[in-house]
Amino acid sequence: MYDVVLFGGTDEGHKIADFLKHNGINYVVCVATEYGSEVIENKNVIVGRMDDKEMSDFFIKNSVKLVIDATHPYAENVTENIKKSCKCKYIRVIRDEKKVQGRHFDSVKSAVSFLKKTEGKILITTGSKEIKEFSCIADRCFARVLPCEESIKLCRSAGFKMSNIICMQGPFSKNFNTALMRETGVKYLVTKNSGKSGGFDEKVQAAKECGAELIIIDRPKTEFGVTVDECKKLILENH
Repeated sequence: MYDVVLFGGTDEGHKIADFLKHNGINYVVCVATEYGSEVIENKNVIVGRMDDKEMSDFFIKNSVKLVIDATHPYAENVTENIKKSCKCKYIRVIRDEKKVQGRHFDSVKSAVSFLKKTEGKILITTGSKEIKEFSCIADRCFARVLPCEESIKLCRSAGFKMSNIICMQGPFSKNFNTALMRETGVKYLVTKNSGKSGGFDEKVQAAKECGAELIIIDRPKTEFGVTVDECKKLILENH
């Protein structure tokens, strides 16, 4: 039985989980992957993806009073499933977005359409979920993905050579990013505006130092929600 269910192996989720623990609130954190569990660094964690029916059954079974959605801003499908299945109080936590100089695109697909018209090597740091979109230019791309079998399989299916698949777990410093970009000789760095927990600032700094062009996949424009601090106030009000 849980009073609060928190979704999201993100930096925001980490802060909210600490707040719930500190205030003695009965809660559990749901994350999709083991990596998300490591980010949260909390014992009250359930690992594994759930569809909307599984979420609904979970909420009912545990008499959940409050659901907090602190999932990644690009995980739109997950957020929709949470909203659809949640019959109790719901809070969506969003990140403050910082506008950064570079080429901005509303999707990976549109970024690839641009990159197809360019020349030079590309470093992709957007993860393996949409790596198949880069299959048409895989011969000149390096993919930095999480070190797991699924990531490698997806990259290989997209046409990436093993020598161009970099399996590492972040966060990465500016100096590390710079060294990697210089070693691979990339002219373009593809990234999502993933905020502090995603090492976005370190990527921006490294690209600038290496003279590489930033290809930024922007967050969904229609996202609404509250900040971490606002969420904390709402938790206390609803507890």
